[in-house]
Amino acid sequence: MAEPILHSVAVTRAGSAYPPFPYSPAAPCPEYSGSDFAAEPNGIYEAVRENFRLLGFDIDHYGTPQWNPLGHLIRPGDTVFIKPNWVDHRHRFDADLWSVITHPAIIRAVLDYVLLALNGTGRVIVGDNPHVDTRFDVLRQVSRLDDLAVYYRDPHGAAIPFIDCRLWAIENLDLYGYKAGRIPLPGDPAGTREVDLGAASLFHGMSTARFRGTYNDRRETRRFHRRDRHAYVFSKSMYDADVFISIPKLKAHAKVGATLNIKGLIGAIANKNGLVHWQIGYPSQGGDEYPEPERRSDLWKLSLQHLLMDWLPEPFHLAGRNLLRRFAAGRALLRRFQTEAQRLRMLRGSAALNDTTWRMTCDVYNLFVRDLPNARGKPVRFLSVIDGIRGGDTDGPHFPCPVSPGIIVTGKDLLATDLAAVRLMDFDDRQIQYLSHLEAETPRRVRILSSDFPLDDIGNRETPMLGYRPPYRWENISLRGLKPGPSYLPL
Repeated sequence: MAEPILHSVAVTRAGSAYPPFPYSPAAPCPEYSGSDFAAEPNGIYEAVRENFRLLGFDIDHYGTPQWNPLGHLIRPGDTVFIKPNWVDHRHRFDADLWSVITHPAIIRAVLDYVLLALNGTGRVIVGDNPHVDTRFDVLRQVSRLDDLAVYYRDPHGAAIPFIDCRLWAIENLDLYGYKAGRIPLPGDPAGTREVDLGAASLFHGMSTARFRGTYNDRRETRRFHRRDRHAYVFSKSMYDADVFISIPKLKAHAKVGATLNIKGLIGAIANKNGLVHWQIGYPSQGGDEYPEPERRSDLWKLSLQHLLMDWLPEPFHLAGRNLLRRFAAGRALLRRFQTEAQRLRMLRGSAALNDTTWRMTCDVYNLFVRDLPNARGKPVRFLSVIDGIRGGDTDGPHFPCPVSPGIIVTGKDLLATDLAAVRLMDFDDRQIQYLSHLEAETPRRVRILSSDFPLDDIGNRETPMLGYRPPYRWENISLRGLKPGPSYLPL
């Protein structure tokens, strides 16, 4: 067997504060052509720049006006897609929004070096497929995306679109799961592209009987996964880009343990109902929707709920639910048929026993990064810059406990960067299924380059790092034996 390739990942402390708009550097940089220096320190810009230096990007020209750190990655004329984590427009329980989504200060620093490499040619697109109920107009406002677009257009002359690639949204989470609540959106201006992973899918050979996607209508999800077909629908602008730059958050995730670059690739998918999120039912029934219940009656209650969802046409199911909610007796009947997990508002599939979401995550990575079906016919170049200024542990992705690591993490290989990031979080990558599976398929040696967190081999799991607390029902991933933090749910 060939020796695993060594990958370096750079980590630099940048402080826990985000700078004010327009997030310009505070100190002159020889390669920076602008004149709008910030009056206050901007540790983020300096950290992004320092990570490029640590990784040896165009090191011969570092410190000169000719330094072009992304020139080896981006060629004049390329199309570059930058994907932040824009999963939501708010923290679901009104805590720190920047523990949930990428701050525009990191986007700004990356954009400057992308435009430097393009040298007035090519295209840059910034976008994501947020969660179905995300208010993109609110996200645009709080992230000042329109102001950032104007900043680059006047006087820099760069037209950079900030796009919502979703095909539809819902205004009310109470309608989550019902297609009746969907509002059509323009989506990616370039359209979509369906790619079939076929027998290479980690769902290949599995029964689809319990597959569940975004919507209660499971038939569509199962049509994407049947026999030798395992198809995923990507936003075409992302899929067809020459260079893909991922800017995720340093954040825990209740369904897969941690969400960074690879889990963030789910934001490249336009039709989310083609993604299998969990399998309905309890483990004893062949599902992974909830942990095994203490009350035996919950088994038949959940089975009855799914029977009604699968066989009642959606308009009848929704109308019946709403009718029962109007009357005290109806509400009492609905409560009687709730399982204990539902009373506690436990999110479906949110436990280490979830044997589904990690497979979906690996499938998307194998299509998008490894291009196993060779559908693109061309190599794509990748870069990761993780926003770890503020992050979230415990119950991500929508309402983590805010933490402030104050770091920027950078790497050229998405998997290696994720492996380094979970080590920084003090999580055990061997217990995070999608990471352990992908690392076993394509082994990597990973080192961390940093004055604060130097580690020649992330396989050294003894040195304490950031001490992230694990999500609930994921306690086994904490290398320090930590317990989850306070939950926003009534657990």
